[in-house]
Amino acid sequence: MPLPLFLLTKLRAFESVARHGSFKRAAEELHVTQSALSHHVRHLEAELGMPLVLRSHRRIELTAEGRQLCADCAQGFQGLEAAIDRLRRAARPDTLTLSVAPYFSARWLTPRLGRLWARHPRLHLQLHHAYQPADFLRDPVDAGIGWGDGRWPGVEARLVVPGTLTPVCSPAFLATLPRKIKPRDLRGCRLFHEFDAAHWSAWFAAAGVDTGVDAGPLDTTRIDDSHALRRTALDGHGFALFFTALVREDLDAGLLVAPFAHTVDPGSAYYLVRPADRAPSAALQSFTQWLMDEVASAPFA
Repeated sequence: MPLPLFLLTKLRAFESVARHGSFKRAAEELHVTQSALSHHVRHLEAELGMPLVLRSHRRIELTAEGRQLCADCAQGFQGLEAAIDRLRRAARPDTLTLSVAPYFSARWLTPRLGRLWARHPRLHLQLHHAYQPADFLRDPVDAGIGWGDGRWPGVEARLVVPGTLTPVCSPAFLATLPRKIKPRDLRGCRLFHEFDAAHWSAWFAAAGVDTGVDAGPLDTTRIDDSHALRRTALDGHGFALFFTALVREDLDAGLLVAPFAHTVDPGSAYYLVRPADRAPSAALQSFTQWLMDEVASAPFA
């Protein structure tokens, strides 16, 4: 018996609510009101003659039947999405949709696109910029380049750019400091970071500087955007603990300086990721090979 269209809509609403554990987040995902979403779920419960969701003021819980239906719906919708994706990619074999971190795109990827198209002139690349790693169950993308530890469930990850951090500053700021500056002198400077203040402690430790209780707390400022962090260093406000590979051009041009050879590994890097359960398209294979060739020839020190 064919599934009525109205029931499919209600199943989609229920699956989103169950997956998020929240009417609010499900409504945001589906771009509907919470009231409309609640209406869909109640009608589905009435149609099936059983409760699926137990509601309270703070949270929702699924009944046993709700949990089973949620699992079945998730499998069914994933199958539909995979089928549609296969058809879409078959219709556009030269198109690659890539989710990419904005700063990596601006400072590393897009400056190299001319070489990509020189090798693959028919490749049609669509870039979707996002700060979070690609969610292949939600985002209509073929692959992604994102920052993290490379251990994401359901994806195959390949290292693109290693993640070493080192303090950088402007030449003008460096000129205000002692001529033979030492790592310990940075404790008297303004210090900036993007991810975790503990990375500064790790860098000082790697440089042989005591950061124990007797040394006093480090005064650091978090700037949670790579563009803004780079601007802070360029404008001479202090030392920014920055991803070495992505300021290489600034260092080579003399816009920034890295006075010390010491680096710290934050445990994260930029990775190319794709769904582990989906065969890569010809376009993705071409892009991956080009990307790995670029990585092999890039100076990351």
